[in-house]
Amino acid sequence: MAGGEFSDNTVDAASESEKDVLINQATVFDNINYMGRAVIGASVSNVEANAIIAELDEYHTESKVTLAIPHSPEGFVRILDEKKEELHSDPVKAILYCTKSAKLPHCFAFTSGKKGGGMYYCHAFKCKDKEICMRVLNCMATTFNRGLKKNSISDTLHYEFDLSLEILEEDGSGTPVPVPQDKDTFKMRERKNHHIVVTVTQSNSSALILERCCGVFLAPGDSTDPDNYMLLDMPLEMEMGSSSTGPLYVIKGIWDPVSQPCHWLTGEGTRSVTLAVDVVASGVLDPIRFERKTQFKIYPETERFFLNSRYLSQQSYTVKLKLNSEDKHRRFSLDSVTEKPMSSSPGRLKSLFAGFGVGDDYSDDISESEDEEPLISGSDDGIEEASEETLKTWNTLLDSWTDYCTRPPELVKLARKGIPNNLRATVWMRLGGLTDELIEDKYRHLYDESRLKECPHEQVIIWDLNRTFPGNEYFREGNDGQEKLYRVCKSYAGADQEVGYCQGLSFIVAVLLLHLDEEKAFALFSVIMKEYQFRDMFKKGFQMLQLKFYILERIIEDQMPDLWEHFQKHELNTHMYASQWFLTLFSAKFPLGLVYRIVDMFLTEGPDTLYKVAVSLLKLSRNDLISQDFEEMLKYFRVALPKRFMNKKQGQKLLSTAASVKIKPGKVAVWEAQFHQIQDEKRSLQDPVRRAEHELKLSRENNHRLEQENDMLVLHLTQNQVNMRHQLDELEKRNLELKRDLAKMTSSYEEMVDSNSVLSSEIERTKNLYHSSLIEGDDERARHKLTIQEYHNMCRALEERHEKEKQELNQEVIEIKAQVGGKAIDIPSEQRLRELEMELAKTKLCLVEANCKAQEYEHKCTTLHEKLKHYETGVLNHLKAKLNR
Repeated sequence: MAGGEFSDNTVDAASESEKDVLINQATVFDNINYMGRAVIGASVSNVEANAIIAELDEYHTESKVTLAIPHSPEGFVRILDEKKEELHSDPVKAILYCTKSAKLPHCFAFTSGKKGGGMYYCHAFKCKDKEICMRVLNCMATTFNRGLKKNSISDTLHYEFDLSLEILEEDGSGTPVPVPQDKDTFKMRERKNHHIVVTVTQSNSSALILERCCGVFLAPGDSTDPDNYMLLDMPLEMEMGSSSTGPLYVIKGIWDPVSQPCHWLTGEGTRSVTLAVDVVASGVLDPIRFERKTQFKIYPETERFFLNSRYLSQQSYTVKLKLNSEDKHRRFSLDSVTEKPMSSSPGRLKSLFAGFGVGDDYSDDISESEDEEPLISGSDDGIEEASEETLKTWNTLLDSWTDYCTRPPELVKLARKGIPNNLRATVWMRLGGLTDELIEDKYRHLYDESRLKECPHEQVIIWDLNRTFPGNEYFREGNDGQEKLYRVCKSYAGADQEVGYCQGLSFIVAVLLLHLDEEKAFALFSVIMKEYQFRDMFKKGFQMLQLKFYILERIIEDQMPDLWEHFQKHELNTHMYASQWFLTLFSAKFPLGLVYRIVDMFLTEGPDTLYKVAVSLLKLSRNDLISQDFEEMLKYFRVALPKRFMNKKQGQKLLSTAASVKIKPGKVAVWEAQFHQIQDEKRSLQDPVRRAEHELKLSRENNHRLEQENDMLVLHLTQNQVNMRHQLDELEKRNLELKRDLAKMTSSYEEMVDSNSVLSSEIERTKNLYHSSLIEGDDERARHKLTIQEYHNMCRALEERHEKEKQELNQEVIEIKAQVGGKAIDIPSEQRLRELEMELAKTKLCLVEANCKAQEYEHKCTTLHEKLKHYETGVLNHLKAKLNR
């Protein structure tokens, strides 16, 4: 027997309670159900043995048998029917493997055959309960151990073991995925369940059988205090497999931070941790403890990681055993467990973990040795100025490009030659369909609103600031670039809460900020994430990213079969080199001049640019890659490949090759269907109970998340209700004030209406009085004019009469002088003339008096008219003042 799983309590083989009897120096177990046997491909395969047990349990008829297990390792294991006739027998030395079913704990099987003979049989059995099953396995282990003791020659034995550590994290996708690893530091997210997977491989030819695992422990730092050790839950017993060097044992422990809170693993930061695994070996009195020192770096629960190549950190141990002379069974005691220098081996875990439920998706960072000098992120190879002819062509195109929804037919051809750097911002905005009006109406408000929200990714964004383009002066610490990068990343994380923020996004934002201001960079980045389906790669579980890896692998197989075979030979998976390309749009490691051209092509031709550029990189590097092994290829992708494109001619060659790559939509659709079919098959192969438990746990997590969201919504609703109640109270108070003011104004208005009515009556009377006064004045004036006219006529008549009398007198004087001939005569005296003159003067004086009276009447009329006009103006002003109040 090469190994197995046994109960903690070894019972007497001849126990009466189990009705075991000694027959021919053997322990006999009655009423065992024999399910049959089947050919098995490997002498030691836990997976195949479990599959055969499940198949025989479902499809084969059981028969009651008696199983006889000899006490001596030289005997035979016999299967007897109900009549105690032998159905089958195998020598103990021919039994190569024994195991208990993981899904059916009351079933077990053993594999028999000649090692190296190529044909092995797996015999499956079912017991009444799992306790009987464990007793059978313990009995077989005891027999086998006797063979080991008999063959032991030396009093001191040395065994070599390799211990590999893997940590898986439950991310809600259904299968725990490995956490990223940077050298000997595991990157873990807080408040997540973690599966600690320890693989123990024996590397020397002589086998020391490990029967069971006593426990998996975690302790802070280098602590040796037993009180500081935390025992992890072990959902499954230790499983056994085989490797190229010897037996392989897989031990799993689960750390649930909710049910197993640990103060020294709480909160963000780096922790030194000691991992301890205690195992019981066959024929050894003391448990063997393997201790492994490592580091856990705790990140926020919302942290996202790149999917990069996976490193297996391996620690070697030498176990020294000494024969215990005082033990009557001549068993060994543990002398020492010595650590050997630790080594690292990347990416070669697939066969090692086959059949033990370890996820197939690996997500670790590629560690870089200190002597490697990769191209610094953000390095600039210089931007060539466009010629006048090129600028003229682009300006003509931009002048004619008025409808942003319809792209000019010559745009793709021109963009492949490169967009002039001074026009790149304008062209990028038009390719994104962004106008100033759209930015003003939609994105500016969204940017400002999201920037002010609380962001759970804020600390991660801050950590990434110094990692983003350290080779570019604009983004070095203390410069404006970092502040803008922080604000745009935080705003998008707040606006798109499903994706939030993930490492890699900052590189794309940085490229945009080198050409656009903050708001335009935010708007274009939002378009890239949503309209170009870039955000789908960052969704939970990275399923879309895995699909793109699968499609890229199929393209490589289709167009470069020799390179694909080379990758398969060396187990170089697509995600080991393409994850950073896809998640950062090739911006993390390549020169900025080339990155700008790739972004030009991506915005112009769409998401297929990712495949075209990736295939072009592999085509140009094919000859170099085919001649390299696994380690050399990883280093080539990390160091040599980006440096190659510091040469502008190589960059142009890459883009020309990318433009010529053909991606057929029909084939892509077929590959997508294949990928989804594979995923469905993987899910169907999962244990229904475990799948149901996982779905239940996922439902609980979703329920918990929804409850948290509901609590937040209730809190926001309560706050809004309180705010609305306060606002409503303020509005009601204001409404009362307005009602009082309205009542006052209504009363004032009524008073003003009454006053206006009175004033209108007064004005009307005044107008009537004014009009009657005017009429009377006109009549008086007319009478005075008539009197004056009469006086004038009288004066004219008197003057005419006076003049006539004067002429008559003068004529009489002349006649008298002529008659008397010079004699003295009596002529009218001067007295008469003066009287006439006096009468004339009086008449003129009366005329003057009449004129004065007429002027006096006119002055009175004018004064009255002015008084009426002044009174009317005063009344109107008074009414206006009251109305204004």
